[in-house]
Amino acid sequence: MLLVCPALMSRAATYYGRVVDDAKQPVAYATVYPLDSVVLGTATNDRGIFAFDANLPESGLVVVSFVGYERKTVRLSQLRDDTLTIIIHERPIALDETTVSAKHKNLKGKKREMAQLLLKVYSKMASEWPEQCTRYHVISEARMTSQNSTWGTEQMVASIVTIPEAAKDGSDSVQLHAEHCKRFFKPEIRQRADLAYQAKELDARTRKYAAAVDSGVAVHTTLFKIGNARYDMEKTMQDYRHWKVAAESPNELILSHTEGKNYLGIFKWNITRNYVLNPKTYALIRLSEHLVMDVNIPFGKRLKGQELLLLNLLNMSESQYEKFRLRKGHLDCTLLTTYQRQGGKLYILEKTMKTDALITGTKDRVIPIHFKAGQRVTSIETHGVKPMKKNEITRRFPRRIVEIF
Repeated sequence: MLLVCPALMSRAATYYGRVVDDAKQPVAYATVYPLDSVVLGTATNDRGIFAFDANLPESGLVVVSFVGYERKTVRLSQLRDDTLTIIIHERPIALDETTVSAKHKNLKGKKREMAQLLLKVYSKMASEWPEQCTRYHVISEARMTSQNSTWGTEQMVASIVTIPEAAKDGSDSVQLHAEHCKRFFKPEIRQRADLAYQAKELDARTRKYAAAVDSGVAVHTTLFKIGNARYDMEKTMQDYRHWKVAAESPNELILSHTEGKNYLGIFKWNITRNYVLNPKTYALIRLSEHLVMDVNIPFGKRLKGQELLLLNLLNMSESQYEKFRLRKGHLDCTLLTTYQRQGGKLYILEKTMKTDALITGTKDRVIPIHFKAGQRVTSIETHGVKPMKKNEITRRFPRRIVEIF
């Protein structure tokens, strides 16, 4: 008995449940993992059902996560007896989250007042910006959908080291070291992707970029790198005409900057950055960015070879295009970065991105593509952090492929 009982106690148990949204509709591809062991996690199927085996204390917590929704935690013990229904609530990415309770100052056109305000904000930001290397431990998720079908979702656990002002373009240098990576696919989708990456139509350069994206490292590194509040503001501080006080309340002040280009109506883009601040101290709370981009090709561009191959990879409908003349492209992207403070310095807490794209061809052929991604910082290290060595930086990472049925 002394020999058998410990063996029985250490046997892994099976935990299962169902994830739905506020409308009681199943949430497919939501990631579910024990808080103390991310590696043991899984994802829900099309019916929102999940199951995984683990040998962990019953008092442990399980995290249910899905990009664009609030995180939910439940105890392992709740996932043993019946199929527990877990409801997660949508959390849309909003550009303006402040309710205006007082009439805000309209400083548009008042160059001197705006210049003084911008200087106060930037001075506060610069004083709080970390000047030393910082190591973030993050859980990063990305998901792509097209034609009402999920292409796949990926979860990566990684360490990220930022090196202030090291990059040539003026932004922080970002180094990533992957620890764990899971990609959830339906078998037929994984097969389609493999066939596309191995196709003879891909040239060496496209194959290289496809491999980088397929490894997941490029996607998660880029998400952490974009949206640098300090350097974006530094580049636009003298552009007083395009700054305004968008909203003001006792708790928050929103400074907004808009810029854009229009090249003969063929290519145009517009980006708005909203800096949400403490109205008393001018400390940065969060930064939201909204990019809209349009491409119009008057006579269209006939896609062929590898272009057509990649288009069919993005198109999740059953029909595959043998001919496609590109007429229009539309991109609508929103990025929200939330900050936290430690020791009087400003650090990233969370990033969330939502991108909607439309590819339009002749005869009103439209391919919609939707991409959502999010990163949550679980811990921050600030003392004694040094840049990673070349052999520590992850270029590609062998992710674990998990098939969802």
